[in-house]
Amino acid sequence: MARGSSKKSSKTPKTSSFTTTNTTTSMSTSTKSGPPSPFESAPVSLLSLTKYLPRDHVFIVHLEQTPPALRRQAFIVPVLLNLIITAGLCLRLYYAVPVYLEQLVTILGYETSWTVKPKGLAWGDLMYILAYRTMLLTFDYAIFGLLGRWPYEFLFGNKYGRYMGCAGWKWEVGFNRSKEPVVRRGRTWDIPIFQDEEQRKNQGKPETSWTKEEELAVYTKCTDALRRTQTSKNALSLLDRDWDLDYNAMVDTTELVDQAKINLEDIDHVALVPWQDQWYSWYPHRVKTADGHVEPVEEKDERLESFKKHLIGLNCEDVFYRWIEIVQYETSQPARFTATKREEAEQELRRMLRSRKKNDEAFIQAVGGLQNVPGLGS
Repeated sequence: MARGSSKKSSKTPKTSSFTTTNTTTSMSTSTKSGPPSPFESAPVSLLSLTKYLPRDHVFIVHLEQTPPALRRQAFIVPVLLNLIITAGLCLRLYYAVPVYLEQLVTILGYETSWTVKPKGLAWGDLMYILAYRTMLLTFDYAIFGLLGRWPYEFLFGNKYGRYMGCAGWKWEVGFNRSKEPVVRRGRTWDIPIFQDEEQRKNQGKPETSWTKEEELAVYTKCTDALRRTQTSKNALSLLDRDWDLDYNAMVDTTELVDQAKINLEDIDHVALVPWQDQWYSWYPHRVKTADGHVEPVEEKDERLESFKKHLIGLNCEDVFYRWIEIVQYETSQPARFTATKREEAEQELRRMLRSRKKNDEAFIQAVGGLQNVPGLGS
């Protein structure tokens, strides 16, 4: 496996049936046995993958099917960018090294062009010299300490990615696969979820279960990131503030596929969560029917995207997440989302908007009426 991975254990069975839930499954309160729905115990078919994943992040996996030629073109962009940065750093190094060597000689007490004799100099001149040298050092620290990390991490990665960079990933995987595994991990938003029990206790959180806010965060961020409109893009364009590519895990997953230890359909649009010594999975685009068969479901998120976009435009993003929580809860009840409950939910939506000094009627008209409000429309 890739660098930073643990040693291989005994061979894992190649196939197994997977368990999925509908995207409208409720987000009920979690218990000591594991996270809330829609996550369920990961099937045996995924265990050969999860044993190579760190247990401090949420992971999502899908298959990239963009043409190989497009992947090559997309990879050229970071290559050229890092070459330009490296060339710029080398050029700066060419001019900076003699300067800093001369400064070092000056510090050792020898007379150089950098020697300053304060006696007889005006305060303004002394301040100028001090400011110039400070800015010079700050500038070089910034370009080498910050920009200099980009080429290094592109080649060798960092400790968070278990020292596998983008270049190493493509060197191992290549460009010619028709379907290429893509593995992403949460950046920083999921770190509080995986704090130890003592840390969670000190923050007033339940030690062996998730809070409602954590449940909602995992659900919404996984749902957004696994939309087919997103996963149809090239992997390198999926880096954002919430998700980072795990190059090490992508190499491991590709090797497992090549060794027939895992099937492609088992890693297509799945979210993975480690919790209490166990892994849990969720397939947002699959639903289990009454007879036990698993069928794909089509995304119907246009109204949801419009609804969210309009609320963000009003600076009411919290209303969106609260509304999704209401809809998920109501649709999970035995009586489902009755007409009475829909009316109550509508009034709650209007109340939340009015409490933020927004025109609720204008908002509903902007999204196309109540029939276009997620949960209220048919």
